[in-house]
Formats: sequence, structure tokens, C-alpha cells
Amino acid sequence: MIRIVKQSPFVGGIVVSIVLFATLLIGWVWLFGAKAKAKLTAKYPPPGQLVNVGGYRLHINCQGQGSPTVVIEPGNGDFSLCWSPIQREVAKFTRVCTYDRAGLGWSDCSPRPRTAHNLVEGLHTLLARSGVEPPFVLVGHSLGGPLARLYAHEHPDQVAGMVLVDPAHEEEFLRAPEAVKRLQPKSVKMMNGILRLMQVAITTGVFALLPRLYPRQALSMVPEEARETYRGLTSADAKCVAAIREEYGAYEDHFAAMRAAHITALGDIPLIVLSHGKTQQIPGLSAEVSREFEQISDQLHVELTAQSPNGKRIIAEQSGHYIQLDQPDLVIDAIREVVEAVRPI
Repeated sequence: MIRIVKQSPFVGGIVVSIVLFATLLIGWVWLFGAKAKAKLTAKYPPPGQLVNVGGYRLHINCQGQGSPTVVIEPGNGDFSLCWSPIQREVAKFTRVCTYDRAGLGWSDCSPRPRTAHNLVEGLHTLLARSGVEPPFVLVGHSLGGPLARLYAHEHPDQVAGMVLVDPAHEEEFLRAPEAVKRLQPKSVKMMNGILRLMQVAITTGVFALLPRLYPRQALSMVPEEARETYRGLTSADAKCVAAIREEYGAYEDHFAAMRAAHITALGDIPLIVLSHGKTQQIPGLSAEVSREFEQISDQLHVELTAQSPNGKRIIAEQSGHYIQLDQPDLVIDAIREVVEAVRPI
């Protein structure tokens, strides 16, 4: 005989109450989160101008006067705000422009695929439509290094000099130790998961309502003076984190495009390659493997320097990957040196 257990009205009432409370809480977060995000958007307007580059707008911020114009290409997932201290100092001796790739910072998302060629063409169109005339000195950090080289490859008549700040290289994972090759897709997957969680927190308004919950690690690669603005801007719209996810996911595609372009020479332009001097221990790998990967990176930077007969390499002894944060004066001096080398007498 099957015995039917009737649910207690009391238990049923608790379940209904919990569901109702959860629904009200979610609704409250969405409502007040939207208001909080709107306030952040109003609080942190773009410092530069938004320029239509073909169905979407990119943000560009130019300061200072003089020629050549320095154009800064930020690293993977970074945008103009991350270079504000450097830009302020460079603006004292020439014109300097920072910008945000599609979806990052104050820029709109692009309907076009996030390929290296599309990113370069977006910058080319942005500079032309915003009235920024060549010659340019391109400054590329990390992923910005390959993008700067690709820009010079596709528009050689516009680029008079270049500074590569601890640049990535399209062959770094091809030459890497097997342990690094196995770890790379796992690292990308883990980062994708973290960024997805951040997207949810931003979309619901959690970070806008409770800024203390914003991950500190996400701010560690931003100049201290810009961290409040960076947190406010990225908490106001999930598009920024979505674009960062896209960049991490497209990293190898960018390298493949660079390898296909086969850029082995940049002409005789003044070129400075800045390399980090502190050994970078790769989480999850042995010190021996990390040192081997460092040696490979070192060799690639030597090869990059040789892409111009006027190439010069500088080791930033006190710096990790973000030389512009650890030794900003070294980056500023390198930019000044290249600017003065190409500036008309």
C-alpha cells in the first residue's frame, strides 16, 4: 500500500515566500542597478570625441601639439584610460592620441568580426575622419605591438617611427615549450569564465550598486589615478567586459593573421623595443619552464629590433609586463627619442 504524504501548508508557505523574496530581490537589483549604471555613465563622459567609422563610433582623445603625432595602441583588453599618465607627459612635447578599440572604453561595439585587419582598418579610418594627419609614431604595448606593426605594414607611408612596449609576437606560442602550449587554452578558458561572471554582475547592476565587490585584480593593471574611472566605466556597461572576452578569444587569430602577413621588416624607421627585465613566473608551471619561455620571448624581441636598421632595444630592469606602470619615465623617454629622431628640423 502506497502511502501519500501530504505537504504541510506551513512548508508550502515557506517555499512560496522564498521564491517571492528572491523575485523581489532580483527585481530590486535590476531596477536600482539600472539607475546606478545610468549615474556612472553620466559621471564618466568620454574625455575625447566619438567618431563614426562606418556604422559605429570609436573614441579618440588627442592632446598636445606638434608633429609627428604619437598614436598609442593599448594591450589586450586595455584602452585609452590605461595610458592617461603617459599621454599627459608626452603631450608636453608633441601631439599624442589614445583611442579605444571597438567595444572597449567609450567606443561602440563593432558589427564587424574582431580580426587584426579589421582593428587596424578601424584605427586607420578613425585617424582619417578625426583629422589626425601623419606622420605617426606608433606606440604598441603587448597585443598592441603586432597591431602597430600590421598598421605600418598596410600603411607604410604614414608611419615614421615606432616604440614597442614589451610587445607580443605572433610566433611566441609556436616556439613556446610544450607545457606552455598546453596551458594556454586552459588559461583562456579560465579567463573567459571569470569575465562571464563579471558580465553578469555588471548586467544586473551589482558592481554599480556595490563597487567594493569589483575584483581588485582587474584594477591592478590600471594606473592608480585612473582606477576609479575605469571601475565606474566598466561597471556602467557590460560591453567593455564582453569586448575584453572577445580579445582574449581572438588572440591566436590575431597571431595567425600576423604570420600570414609575414612582416619581417619595417623599413628604416627609428624603432625602440622595450623589454621587461623582471622574470615572469607563469602560474601553474615550473620555474624552469618559465625561464625557457622568457628566453624565447627575449629572442623574439631581438628579432623585432632587427626589423629596422635603426632599431634599438632597451631592457626595463625594474619592470614586469606593464613597463608603462613600473617604469613610466622609460617609456616616455623612448617616445621622446623616436619623436625627436623623425621630427623635421
